[in-house]
Amino acid sequence: MFIIQHVKPRSFEGVPCRQLPNIDGNYEDVINQCQTWQFIQLEPSNGQPSGSSTKLIAYYNHQALYIGIACYQKAAITASIQARDKFAQSDDNIILILGTFNDNRNGYAFGVNPIGTQADFKIMDDGRTTDYNWDTEWKSATKITDWGWFAEFEIPFKSLRYKSDQTQWQFDIRRSIRVNSEISYWSGPKKEEFKISLSGNLDNITAPNQKNDITMVPYVMNQLKVTDNTLSNSKMNNQIGGDIKWKVNSNLLANATINPDFATVEADEEVIDLTRYEIEYPEKRIFFQEGNEMYDTRLKTFYSRRIGDIDFAGKVNGKIGKTNLNIISAIENATGKENQPLFNVVRLKRDILKSSSIGMTLTNKSDTTTNSSISADYVLNLGKLWKFTGQYVGVVRDFDMMRHAGYLRFAAENNFFHWHIRYSYFDGDGFKKIFNESGYTKDDDRQEFDSDISYKWWMKGGSLKFTKFTSKNNAYWNHDYGIFKGYVFTLLSENYFKNRINLDFRYNNEYRYDVVTHYDYYNYIYEAAVGYNTEAYDRIICRSQYGRSFGSHIKLIEAEARIKLLNKWALEFKPRYIAFEPQTTKYKDAVVYGISNTYNFSNDLWVKLINQYNSATDKVYVYGLAGWRFKPPFGNLFFVITHNEQREMAGFTNNYVSYIKFTYPLSF
Repeated sequence: MFIIQHVKPRSFEGVPCRQLPNIDGNYEDVINQCQTWQFIQLEPSNGQPSGSSTKLIAYYNHQALYIGIACYQKAAITASIQARDKFAQSDDNIILILGTFNDNRNGYAFGVNPIGTQADFKIMDDGRTTDYNWDTEWKSATKITDWGWFAEFEIPFKSLRYKSDQTQWQFDIRRSIRVNSEISYWSGPKKEEFKISLSGNLDNITAPNQKNDITMVPYVMNQLKVTDNTLSNSKMNNQIGGDIKWKVNSNLLANATINPDFATVEADEEVIDLTRYEIEYPEKRIFFQEGNEMYDTRLKTFYSRRIGDIDFAGKVNGKIGKTNLNIISAIENATGKENQPLFNVVRLKRDILKSSSIGMTLTNKSDTTTNSSISADYVLNLGKLWKFTGQYVGVVRDFDMMRHAGYLRFAAENNFFHWHIRYSYFDGDGFKKIFNESGYTKDDDRQEFDSDISYKWWMKGGSLKFTKFTSKNNAYWNHDYGIFKGYVFTLLSENYFKNRINLDFRYNNEYRYDVVTHYDYYNYIYEAAVGYNTEAYDRIICRSQYGRSFGSHIKLIEAEARIKLLNKWALEFKPRYIAFEPQTTKYKDAVVYGISNTYNFSNDLWVKLINQYNSATDKVYVYGLAGWRFKPPFGNLFFVITHNEQREMAGFTNNYVSYIKFTYPLSF
């Protein structure tokens, strides 16, 4: 006889109070009220108690939730990163997880490292996907002590969406201790990161039923462009716009934007692209960030970067009952275009079973032509290991013949083991061209089978800390199996030693048939990498590649060095050398390097200087930034200067751009 034991989730009770503790890093006013908990390891010793104890306290009033966390720790504290949303696994950190809908799928995550750097992101599909592009307003403070470090969070209820009639939220805390490579969770044993369905509970929470809260995020920007070394050929551009958010109720949000800010204050790294695919870029505009994770399906029918300079856009997103929704309508600026493009998108996602979902997406783009798509998808989380996902997409232009695509995927996966088999189909009659009017895909005219497998072993003895082996394999034909278009076979071995040395090896073998030129390409890559301290910020990596790519033999040598100087000054250096034999118009020998210097006066006040060079195009790029985030994350002042020189087909370009941007959020 088999006896099934149901383990009751851990619970933690919030304490109501009129005045929340000050967010100043001072632990003395709450430490005596904190409750001691034994966290359970995810890695390296899965299921075993953490080697360090942790104390927690939770308070709330009508405005916000307060969480205080005392992290006792004998091991050395690792904390270097001061850039928001960047510390990930590189530093010691605490991540607070709130499942405000109790749906076993979705959650908000708020993290800090010991020097107070913040990270916030959304968790979807029971931990299967995380979205670091999402930002919201919250406060935190930390303090390093002789017994470890202390962190406190204040999360305003207005920054969250939730069911207002609930007194219990799904709740978890993830703790990372970098020196020991330890990741542990408050909720108890689990084998996957950010598994919402295995969270504990935060009880006795009375969140207000918020209605008609309005937040405005206006910005002004002055930009100067100079295309020669004198001011005679210059152009001044003044810009104003912004976003408005209306919280209809606690679980529904409406957004509108006029001329949204499309300027970025982040410099793009010089890329050596050996593929023939379009590069996908993250979305930085505030208007799209809320709810944009809902469109993160494998066949991405809505890629918000397809919408360029917007005149006006509106959006509604939230959750009604068991249905998540996101509806967008946007009018793109018509300058230089025959017609003004209009985008309309509807995304619905319905909770089913314990932690699974089914979804539907409709898109329409109208300008000189009308391009539409319909998509249906599902995510089935069955048991602790097994997962089924799939999607169907149909696209049509001017209501002519519909083209089709889809995939089916069966997987068994957790933090230590992954295996999947997938079948994909892409209609060969112009599917990609129509799909990419509002979506993003790299594939077209393809029937594909692929299967990946990987396993990570943590070693208890000897000099090796862990080793991971991965094999990736696929083969594909055209849509009617009439042409064999290629295969890809990849082996990867990753080895991390206890002395912090790591050795990685990769072999890639690929065949591609070009249906346009009718040419066969046999590509292969041998790669070896050696690094030191690669799991932390201060690190060095050297990598070498040798092989063949689309008719040219290649040799690549590159390195990456990062170091934190004087606690506030961060230096990064990335030199690369690549050689092609023979050289082509696309593939040329090049020396590429990037040098980045960042000085943080505080986590929210910094200056940065970046210099990049590519010898293949004689491109020189210099970027300088002074940034002040006076009201994180949206209230900021930036001053940016860039200088770009590059040899092009029409001659040599030389331009300067400087701009000052001011954003100030207002709440009503």
